[in-house]
Amino acid sequence: MVKAVFTDEDKINLRGIAEELKELRKLIEELVEKMVKLSDKELLRTFDASQDDLKEKQIDSYQETLEKQLYIAEKEFRP
Repeated sequence: MVKAVFTDEDKINLRGIAEELKELRKLIEELVEKMVKLSDKELLRTFDASQDDLKEKQIDSYQETLEKQLYIAEKEFRP
């Protein structure tokens, strides 16, 4: 039987490859999730509809919504 001997550099390289494989696996899983979402016709229709709303400015911006909520909260606590 042959015993493999790794140098310190080999060990460092193997650890780096292992980390890169973990990151690659994570990226592949994210890609699969995105592909599943893109194949969901109902989700795409909903997304397209929301884009039209955004173009027509029917949806408040996040900041405007927060400002409104802050105003309401301040109004409730004023004597």
